[in-house]
Amino acid sequence: MQVLSETTPIAQQSYGHPYLIFFSELDGEGALDLLARPGLLSELVSSSYGVALAIRDLTPDLASAVRLLNSSGVQVVAWLQLPQSEGIWFHMQNYPQAIERYRSFRVWSRDQGLIFHAVGIDIEPPSSELDRIQRWGLRDLARRLWLAHENVLFAAARVAYADLIGEIHHDGYEVHAYQLPILADDRRAGTTLIQRAFDIVGLPADVEVLMCYSSLPIDALRNDIGGTLITSYGPSADSIGVGAISGSAADSSADDLPPLSGDALERDLLLAARHTDVIYVFSLEGCVERGLLPRIGQINWEAEPAISPWKRLSVGAIRALILIALLTSRFGGRLVAWLGWGLFVIVLIRRARAALTRSRT
Repeated sequence: MQVLSETTPIAQQSYGHPYLIFFSELDGEGALDLLARPGLLSELVSSSYGVALAIRDLTPDLASAVRLLNSSGVQVVAWLQLPQSEGIWFHMQNYPQAIERYRSFRVWSRDQGLIFHAVGIDIEPPSSELDRIQRWGLRDLARRLWLAHENVLFAAARVAYADLIGEIHHDGYEVHAYQLPILADDRRAGTTLIQRAFDIVGLPADVEVLMCYSSLPIDALRNDIGGTLITSYGPSADSIGVGAISGSAADSSADDLPPLSGDALERDLLLAARHTDVIYVFSLEGCVERGLLPRIGQINWEAEPAISPWKRLSVGAIRALILIALLTSRFGGRLVAWLGWGLFVIVLIRRARAALTRSRT
């Protein structure tokens, strides 16, 4: 059996066959129960799948689950999380807890002799803010964007997370950052407005994973936006996250998302493979419960997935509006100034013409 080292980079598959990493939100006991299912470990190994295991509570059972994956040759990503009472995800407001979480994980993994091939940092708005966002109207959104420049935490958080990534690199790990797709719009416009408004921050990670889930609770779209986020944001992504297929036994962060069908998941995997060779799938336990792993293993990666043209155009139009708004926020002051100078020049020209006309008469 090949001996894996801490610094072994994430595996890369041959062209046309992406490397799949399955998220798992299960705690240590749940992960051990899942891995004990007949044939699961051998399927992970034979298909060269990776597992991004939630590192929430540093328990002996969780260490045993990681050790089992290590001994089987399955690459493991440490998906760092905070305890549920502290909000789970990382963001601009809790960067001190993010630093402490990594350092606690590092001591624990060394003490337990565990091997991880990358560290995953999940950046999402605070849960309290997400609850408010769901109740916002256009006026609330406009006000939040208007006040975004007053977010005094942004500069300190960005420096702190950059330093944290440097520390993780020093310890020999790759860093995978799980980000909202809209971060790519902020970057495209050359602004930080979205980050400041929603308390998120872009990270200088080795692999940026844009979470392009197709499952959204929109009845008019049958809870499936048809892979349009993948086709729209794919060219900007190092890696893409697809889903959601959550497990019934897990207290999942995606419980509010309707699970994709097997056909939709296969479509999204094919679409993502057009843009990247590293794809994250949410989640391992959901795919196992629904019997989707054998189907994923038989995907013809050369097949052409179908996508709804009107859904694709809708997402494109929304992104165009976002870009216009961001560019306006960036250049609005300059634009007003240039318009003022333009009007001044026009007035001068008109007065000069009028004076010239009077002199001739």
